[in-house]
Amino acid sequence: MIDDRGPVVHQALLIHRLIELRRGNGLTQEKVARSLEWSHAKLMRYEGGTQVLPKADLDALLDLYGVLGSGRGRKLQEIGRRARDKPWWYPHRHAMTVEERYYVGLEMGAARIRQCAPALVPGLLRTRDYAHALCSMVDPGGEVSTLVDVLMGRQGVMLTRSPVPEQVYVLDEAVLRRIVGGPGAPGVMVRQLYHLVERSASVQLRIIPEEAGLHFGALGGFTLFDFDEGLPPVLHTEHRGRVVASKKEEDVHSYAEAFDRLVEEHALDTRRSLALIEHHARRLQSRGGVSPDTGGEGAESPGNGVGEAPAGAADQEPVPPRHLQITNDRTSPP
Repeated sequence: MIDDRGPVVHQALLIHRLIELRRGNGLTQEKVARSLEWSHAKLMRYEGGTQVLPKADLDALLDLYGVLGSGRGRKLQEIGRRARDKPWWYPHRHAMTVEERYYVGLEMGAARIRQCAPALVPGLLRTRDYAHALCSMVDPGGEVSTLVDVLMGRQGVMLTRSPVPEQVYVLDEAVLRRIVGGPGAPGVMVRQLYHLVERSASVQLRIIPEEAGLHFGALGGFTLFDFDEGLPPVLHTEHRGRVVASKKEEDVHSYAEAFDRLVEEHALDTRRSLALIEHHARRLQSRGGVSPDTGGEGAESPGNGVGEAPAGAADQEPVPPRHLQITNDRTSPP
């Protein structure tokens, strides 16, 4: 089976294994650097993941640690080779920040992804039109088409990975209500909502209804990446447009517990979550006469507007059907 976890995760795995070997041999960074006539800073860059190990330097470390030529050593050489590969998004790297490239690299190699999204649809679940509208607003003078192509590429990579990583998404209901694409083009949002329903066949979607009130996720979105082969999980937090990565055990544990509480105490179950998504899709359709199909009758490109809404639709929100009505008793059947 082809290992398709990508260079970022292979680099992390290589570093993890090399540090284990160094410590298993009772060596400090200073002793290793002296033995190989390297500067201490050079070894720190390698073990810190800020510089990819060239083959010659990797072989020198494997020789020092006594595994060069062994099965273990050959496996680490193969991991090192994969860590030196160019990622699929390399031709578009100029359009991505360092943080974004690291995030996409972790995403590509994760075994499980848990994400809390209080404001916008998660990237891996966006339609092209939704992504285009969002990128156009955030960076109107930038390389919008390139950024959208990268996002579509991320989705394609995720769908073709084997095995496909487990994915759990917790969305605030505000995400479903916020019309990305503008009030004049509700078709963008209608198609996005139906796309979420389609994607629910392969990912777990949980919605926190507005009746749940304030919750931990409202403070900012975050993503937890879990990996195979003993690699520690990584936390990505978002606050005021700033994305921060952390491998600190206390940070990861705190956010993992918070995510579990969101799922268990605040979010609707899967069935009711999907019903709520469909309700908001129908609500928008009734206001704009929009087809859920991209090429269907009434569908519009972003910013083109739609035909007249049914009489009174703009003034009266449809009442959700009985099975959608939210009660305070989360355990009661829908």
